[in-house]
Amino acid sequence: MSMKKQIILSACLFAAGTLSAQYQIDLKNISYPKVEYIKMGNPGPAGQEIKVNNLYLTEGGVPQVPVMGEFHYSRMDPRYWRDALLKMKSSGVNIVATYCLWSLHEEFEGELSWKDHLNLHRFVELCKEVGLKVHLRIGPYCNAEIRNGGLPDWIVGNHNFRARSNDPLYLEYVRRWYEAVYSQVKGMMYKDGGPVIAVQLENEYVVPGQIIPHLTALKRMAVEIGYDVPMYTMTHWLDSEYPKGEIIPYAGFYIEAPWTTSGKNEVPVSNFEFFTYNRLSDNIGTDIIKIEGDVESLSGENNESPFFTCEVGVGSTTFYPRRAVVPEELAGENINLRLGCGANLMGYYMYVGGSNPVGQKRTYQSSGPRISYDYQAPVREFGTLGTVMQETKKYNYFMNDFGPSLAPAVAYLPTSNQKRENLQWAVRTDGKSGYLFCSNILYRRHRQDFKNVRFTVKLKDETLRIPRQRITVSDKAYFLWPFNQSLGKTLLKYATVQPVCSMKEGNETTYFFFEDDGIAGEYFLSAEGIDKVETVHAACKKEKNGWFINALRPGKDCVVTLNCTDGSIVRLVTLTEEESDQLWKGTNNGEDYVILTTSSLISDGEKITLIDEQSSAEAWIYGKGQFKKRTFQGEPRSLKATFRQLAPMDGAKTIRPVAGDLVCRGFYLNTIAEVEKAWLRYVADKQSYSMLNNQKVQAEEMGGYWRADVTDLVKAGGNEWAFSAPDGVMAELEILLSNGQRVVWNTDATWTSSDKQSVVTDCNLDKPSIFAEQEHLALYAVNVPDALQGDEETRAYLSYKGDVANAYLNGALIGDSYYDGTDWILSPSRWKESAAVNPLIVRIQGLKSADEPIYFEKDIHPADCVNPSLTGVEIRQEYRFPM
Repeated sequence: MSMKKQIILSACLFAAGTLSAQYQIDLKNISYPKVEYIKMGNPGPAGQEIKVNNLYLTEGGVPQVPVMGEFHYSRMDPRYWRDALLKMKSSGVNIVATYCLWSLHEEFEGELSWKDHLNLHRFVELCKEVGLKVHLRIGPYCNAEIRNGGLPDWIVGNHNFRARSNDPLYLEYVRRWYEAVYSQVKGMMYKDGGPVIAVQLENEYVVPGQIIPHLTALKRMAVEIGYDVPMYTMTHWLDSEYPKGEIIPYAGFYIEAPWTTSGKNEVPVSNFEFFTYNRLSDNIGTDIIKIEGDVESLSGENNESPFFTCEVGVGSTTFYPRRAVVPEELAGENINLRLGCGANLMGYYMYVGGSNPVGQKRTYQSSGPRISYDYQAPVREFGTLGTVMQETKKYNYFMNDFGPSLAPAVAYLPTSNQKRENLQWAVRTDGKSGYLFCSNILYRRHRQDFKNVRFTVKLKDETLRIPRQRITVSDKAYFLWPFNQSLGKTLLKYATVQPVCSMKEGNETTYFFFEDDGIAGEYFLSAEGIDKVETVHAACKKEKNGWFINALRPGKDCVVTLNCTDGSIVRLVTLTEEESDQLWKGTNNGEDYVILTTSSLISDGEKITLIDEQSSAEAWIYGKGQFKKRTFQGEPRSLKATFRQLAPMDGAKTIRPVAGDLVCRGFYLNTIAEVEKAWLRYVADKQSYSMLNNQKVQAEEMGGYWRADVTDLVKAGGNEWAFSAPDGVMAELEILLSNGQRVVWNTDATWTSSDKQSVVTDCNLDKPSIFAEQEHLALYAVNVPDALQGDEETRAYLSYKGDVANAYLNGALIGDSYYDGTDWILSPSRWKESAAVNPLIVRIQGLKSADEPIYFEKDIHPADCVNPSLTGVEIRQEYRFPM
């Protein structure tokens, strides 16, 4: 062999060896961490005790990976609480986390309210009724994109103490708040048979040196008041100190994070987009990491708390400078990474979107739209399902059904992950069984395809090589594969398809998987316990140590049936990725169900209901090894909306004095809210002018009319408005208040001349047909039909272009939107007044310039948003089909 060929061969062997080493993890001598339980409050009734150790949570002694979703009762019409809770439960959520936002309950000191959307007691009762546990987040500070983080203005403005500290006077105010919340949930703790299993104290508290003393003081106070629960928690942001053994720290992970960037830039690549033990930020967590050979793992000696999360962002809030539309892959990527890193409680923020209520003095938001808190959540603001639900629920079902084997499995990361260019993967195992996780996706960026990949997992008693033939892990791929998992009386040695859930029918158990990412699915099963294997759309080969199944053709009828030696039957169903998005799993009347449908689905434990915005629906219902199709047909309902563009001064009349030059009128602005903006628009002779509260208004010509910013001239209470316009004037005064209200005063026949005589309305000035380009403004009157009564919701889908849109009904702000290219959804079902009788006023502000430093998706052209427009209003009626 020539020297050149030897060099080439050596290089190839070296490259192959390097590749092979990158995909190996040696866990033969890894020591499993010692499990030690943390003393919390009362664990609850016998046989159902909730206890927490340094690795995971148990219920009734069984390890679990709970699924927790954030839902703020105060941000939703209480008529829709139950429906949203059922959607949470039906998609695999076990625990409802909810903020108790102090400022909403006590806008003015001493005026506490627990009515309507603030009825915490009823909300917790409903959670129990539908079978969901509750995690109260009682503050006093919450953040939640709420003004002052939920602290009332009268707390923040009190100069007698320092808020968010151990100042004795501040703590007395907090005690009063904690007592008020407790009065609503007394007798509803888990130990009492109620649903409240946990209490979070404060939020995002990062004051150096004060974290432990302040959180400890809050916990002591809560316990004294009566909050006796299995878990006391805190968010663990930016600092590694916390009251160990007293409070469980929760982590948060947002890959779409609008607060991390500005302008048109993409969000920077985050440490959290890779497998890492860092639970808080890029510089936290290193004190509990140890290296053994080429394996990175948690140090059992220093790991006092389990890896629990409360803010895993599968959707995202919208900030004014960033209008990102979250793709469903974000949800799958984020969850898969968290599980691969060892997370053992998956807490989503938000899981149910909502609408911010309006106070008497102001709207409450601190960032984002004033009303909408949609969050692009799995369950959106008005009950539709977000695109991220497809990925989220299949992981939820996995955690529900495979949690007992996943929870005790410790995460181990190959040190090759530290080189970010390498393929990212991890293993969770208890030393014998476990799961392999892989992620080759970055948010809004590309990764290379990794070819010739085969993973080698060296355990104490064996070495697994997965899969048999080398594969390509392409860009955007992420997955989890099981190994050495017991499926009934059989042992799945490994599979290259992702598990979703299981279903029990007598002595038959079916496990559902899906094939994805262009990777051919295969199963290898231990021979022990299996008498015969039958396959449909798959090949099976009996080998010395087991059964090898490959050549899968995924779909509803891709079924592998294992006839076990004990007479039981185990089935493996391999779905396509698209079908896995359609899967719903639950229990109804004590029996498991698995249904594939593109519709939404809820179950109250007694009946299953399909929900769709089409008058027909279909569902594939699984049983005894096959899916059977059912179709549903409702009576089509055609509901139409109408809308018309409003001109400036649309409601104004042209008036002139009977004698002299002046027309005038007094107005009373009955509000405690502040005037945020006020504009005067009028058409009159060039020599005319206006007086507001005895001050002459300086107006500019806009082309067809005059406009003036009179924000500083309008006041709460009495206002005097006058025009010097002998030849007539037509005018409007538009006022926007800090509580979102819109007030418009027009010239009409109620005005008088200076001698108190009625004005003349027989003259007619030319009214401009549209707002001047300089205003970047468009207004529309929208009439929608009355919403149908009952559970089926009526929704309006508004298509518009612009910057910010606001919707008013009788002057009250009922909805808003930052333009991001998607339809703006509103729900007439939730309006207390009819927009068919009282038109909805849609006010759209356009961009000032196409070069505004705002992030839009690439298919949006900012130049189209400078001159705002409403292009369509579609009414969609919901249909519900009992199954």
